[in-house]
Amino acid sequence: MSVKILTVDDDINVLKSVEELLSLKKHKVFPHLTVRDALANFDDVQPDMAIVDFYMPDMTGIEAMKRLHERNPELPVVILTASREVNDAIEAIKSGAYHYLTKPILTDELFFTVDKIAEQVKLKDENRRLKEELGKRYQFDSIIGRSGALQDVFVVLNRAVKTKSTILITGESGTGKELIARAAHYNSNRVGGPFIKVNCAAIPESMLEAELFGIEKNIATGVAARPGKFELADGGSIFMDEIGEMSGATQAKVLRVLQEREVERIGSAKPKKVDIRIIAATNIDIAEAVREKKFRSDLYYRLNVFHIHMPPLARRKDDIPLLAEYFVKKYCEENGLPEKTLEPRALDYLCRRPWPGNIRELENAIERSVGTAEGDAITLADVEDIHIAPPPASADEVETPVNGKNLDDVVADYERKLLVAALERNRWKQNKAAQEMGISERSIWYKIKKLGIAPEKEGE
Repeated sequence: MSVKILTVDDDINVLKSVEELLSLKKHKVFPHLTVRDALANFDDVQPDMAIVDFYMPDMTGIEAMKRLHERNPELPVVILTASREVNDAIEAIKSGAYHYLTKPILTDELFFTVDKIAEQVKLKDENRRLKEELGKRYQFDSIIGRSGALQDVFVVLNRAVKTKSTILITGESGTGKELIARAAHYNSNRVGGPFIKVNCAAIPESMLEAELFGIEKNIATGVAARPGKFELADGGSIFMDEIGEMSGATQAKVLRVLQEREVERIGSAKPKKVDIRIIAATNIDIAEAVREKKFRSDLYYRLNVFHIHMPPLARRKDDIPLLAEYFVKKYCEENGLPEKTLEPRALDYLCRRPWPGNIRELENAIERSVGTAEGDAITLADVEDIHIAPPPASADEVETPVNGKNLDDVVADYERKLLVAALERNRWKQNKAAQEMGISERSIWYKIKKLGIAPEKEGE
């Protein structure tokens, strides 16, 4: 990758030599005899790095570096020194220089230093482009829907992103809570920081504290120090999904993070300050959990500064055509298929479905129909053939105890059938089956173990 390099030296021969060498590597070099000239051209050049002589007629290399950093605090500056001026070079490094090179300049050392900076510039550019793409993806106008229920969400979200306050997102599984959490991050002033996600229900309780808070070195033999999710989110946002699944002890520690804005790794007594925004989500009635003393009221009030409730798809019927068309286009592109369209009768059928699994269930259904539909149209037969998660059975449909079975046996048999059906529809991927059924990954893992379900057994 070629970079733009600002060079400053009162020796024109040094400037010419550096320019000739770096031009061989296709870099663009902008030479200047004085710091004043370099600063005057800085905005026009917008350099990726600078190479500055330590001793200049108008100011020292350290003073020049400070002036350059006023224009761009992240600009890598390489200081040139005579071999006898190593102490000056060390002083420059302590003052913020990226590196120093001694005169006469060795070609290999010059190339190595510039190549290293160029690689860092490339990574920063890629990171910036990625963040810009993510920002566009999660702009409010990219969230699909025009229903009144979704517009109510936008009203609260638009207010929340202008603050540093916590956000609590509630709603059934599959309603798009994570999408809203990401929109809250990428439309706030924290967009330049990390977005860290942690699913509190997918991590065993014994491991959740370490995942959130990190581990200090030497807490146990062979255990290396590692930061927790809170530390990793410093300067950005942490999305805590299924927060209602946390134990009381973990809730107390999360409350302390909100109150003190600091975390302590397991095995350490030294707190570390963190600048984070917590965005929490849950599919349970968390207010009811507070009343039943299953969730701390003080933590609930801390989280519930801005409350966004995601409506179920049943309350967003007007959005189904838009969502369906979007998912058809998405999965045609992902699978390299010609563009397909939904026939009117197929779309009408989708709009009349109850969709207990909400948007996630609709998306899964569209993905399957795109793959199975023949031709360039998705017909009513294609969508009617979709195996949609069944609604809860009525009392008349539930098997009654027979052949000496007690109620517990019947319930276990029925639960097994539902689990196996969901697992088979999702190719035995537990996380997807859990999403379809509206339960946590921890819950489905426990049920599979309890009921002794295994693919090889069920296929017999």
